[in-house]
Amino acid sequence: MGRLTPARWARAEEFLSARGAARTAHPGGTLLEHLRRVARLLSAWGADPDVQLAGLCHAAYGTDGFDEPLLGTTERAVLAGLIGDRAEALVYLYASCDRAAVYPRLGHGLPVLFQDRFTGREHTVAEADVRVIVEITAANELDVLAHDVGLAERHGPALYRLFARSRDLLSAPAWNACAEQLGRYAPEPGIVISGLDHLVLTVTDVERTSAFYQRVLGMRPVTFGEGRRALGFGSSKINLHRAGGELLPHAARPTPGSADLCLVTRTPQEQVLAHLAACGVPVEEGPVPRTGALGPMLSTYLRDPDGNLIEISTYT
Repeated sequence: MGRLTPARWARAEEFLSARGAARTAHPGGTLLEHLRRVARLLSAWGADPDVQLAGLCHAAYGTDGFDEPLLGTTERAVLAGLIGDRAEALVYLYASCDRAAVYPRLGHGLPVLFQDRFTGREHTVAEADVRVIVEITAANELDVLAHDVGLAERHGPALYRLFARSRDLLSAPAWNACAEQLGRYAPEPGIVISGLDHLVLTVTDVERTSAFYQRVLGMRPVTFGEGRRALGFGSSKINLHRAGGELLPHAARPTPGSADLCLVTRTPQEQVLAHLAACGVPVEEGPVPRTGALGPMLSTYLRDPDGNLIEISTYT
């Protein structure tokens, strides 16, 4: 992997320009302008120099979506001499990708079988190279769609699905960019969750747990069904199952002390600390700043009789 010096970058740009990239129309201006933007995007995502150069030259042999090559595949040695063997190999891999054959295979596990559109040959690609190709694909497609509304409307949904299922192959910055730009094309979820009704705690002693949550956290005792026990708070509740006597169906491994809950209060944290001290309940940690579902909060941690970690939080 060579260092991407300004001179190395300039030589690659000069070569592309001499081969016609500066005269070839492309969404967002010319092909050369597009290539520059793709390379800069890869750089912003933290790609190494060879990947950035591959991004800059990704259309040198044409692509399955833009078949206007700047040089033929018989000239691979020319490009390799300019940008290096690894970067050129990535350019060829990207250019030769038969998208109709390969894209449906992405996001369904590794290894991925590639099909070379130039030769028709199928071959397995190393995981590291698959990741690079998906990363360059994201940079390329995001730039194209950002500069052509028609293409965005036509291909946005399919590209969102491609990148969403290939998320594990993308860097975090690349996926974040895909989600931000293409998120509006995400399919409507079949189910939309609007809130939490109740959760279940498996406890060693129902009476002891119920007394603790009433005394320390001000919850309401609830009895329902055939003597079932719960603790109410706000519009939700905690159902209590006795260990060894769990009701069906239940969690695969119902275990006392395995829960980690965050409960929200309007009570100031100073008052929370004073109340816990009065109840003789040790503070595990806090108050400390945390980020909740609705924003920043201050949290104090304690444990219930079974050792479950309870976070008492006040939004700030």
